[in-house]
Amino acid sequence: MSNELLLQSITGIYAVCNAVRLLMYVPQMVAVMRDRCGAHAISLITWTYWSFSHAVTAVYCHVMANDLMLAGVMWGNAAGCLAVVALTMKKRQQYACSIKEDRAFA
Repeated sequence: MSNELLLQSITGIYAVCNAVRLLMYVPQMVAVMRDRCGAHAISLITWTYWSFSHAVTAVYCHVMANDLMLAGVMWGNAAGCLAVVALTMKKRQQYACSIKEDRAFA
């Protein structure tokens, strides 16, 4: 296999994996939305760190590698992680409010 073909293959596989990864945030978001107990199994620290990590990678891809397409993919991953964080925080807030209401009526 030629070096150019190998590089194209690796690039193609990487692109497909990242496109699929963007879709894989959806099941996590659905799980958070369906959770009835405040989504406490979701680690906000982990998802927030992944958001930050993807954002830093996006900046690196743009500034250092001058690869706008890869930077865009990384921004998409950062947005997917942030969406999970935001949904989890909202779910926890709703759960906390429901607990307060239950105690108020008890």
